[in-house]
Amino acid sequence: MASRRTLTLIGAVVVAALAGLLLLRYVRGVEERSAAAATLVEVAIATGPLPAGVQVDAAISAGRITLASRPQQDVPQSAVTRLADIGGQQTALDLGGGEILTTSMFEVDSVAESSNTNDITPGFVAVSVQLDEAASLGGLIEVGDKVNVFALVDCAASGGDAPGAAAPPGPCQINASGGIPLSQRPARAMFQSVKVIAVGDRFGQPVAAEAPSDADAESTETTVPTGNERLFTFELQPAEAALLLSVPAGNIYLTLNPTGYEPAPIPFVTDIPILPGEAGVTSDSDRAPTGAGGQ
Repeated sequence: MASRRTLTLIGAVVVAALAGLLLLRYVRGVEERSAAAATLVEVAIATGPLPAGVQVDAAISAGRITLASRPQQDVPQSAVTRLADIGGQQTALDLGGGEILTTSMFEVDSVAESSNTNDITPGFVAVSVQLDEAASLGGLIEVGDKVNVFALVDCAASGGDAPGAAAPPGPCQINASGGIPLSQRPARAMFQSVKVIAVGDRFGQPVAAEAPSDADAESTETTVPTGNERLFTFELQPAEAALLLSVPAGNIYLTLNPTGYEPAPIPFVTDIPILPGEAGVTSDSDRAPTGAGGQ
């Protein structure tokens, strides 16, 4: 009888100990969850009312969208925790101010997303000139190519090579050395390694050649009709763009650069020099020494 009471007592003690352990774990779990809920996290908020369609970048710069600390328990699953995550977007609905911002409150600005300004390198501008077939290599130049831009200097118009006329100042002194003028319109290298960012009226979309006739429909080769002018858009610094626009389009010629081209000085030739053919110098690219041709 005594042994039964002893076993019963031991069982009661064990049950009480287990109950106490479970209660302790429950209390600790509640405390941990309470502590986690009270933990502050940084989330994006609107500091004041924002109507739909506001550009996020402008709102961030003005301090109308910023990061603030909020209890973890109040933060929704899709809360914005980094301002960079909504950069370039716009508000998709009216915001009252003070609320925690979520990703569903923003949308991509379709106008900004499709803007051609995204294709221009910061610090540069896009500038276009319309060139004929000869000046633009007959349609060989495509978007992404690098070209050199040459301008014909109209020295004759200033009287520089007229009989008895004084040579004009600057690079048009074609009689300064007493030599024979090479041309009344010598060429100067305006720019080297200029990026072509558009051909035609759309970025990345070259001007389409005329549709092939039935006779040559099977040919994959496209040609540009004689006299067809093409619009070329270059990426230049603002001052360079102003210089390009100051030259008549009819005086501009392009050369296409090979991969790995490195800009090097290109002399401005006014008087007839010893020509390469007279000097026995080859113009065969397969035999020319490495680095020839301004590389």
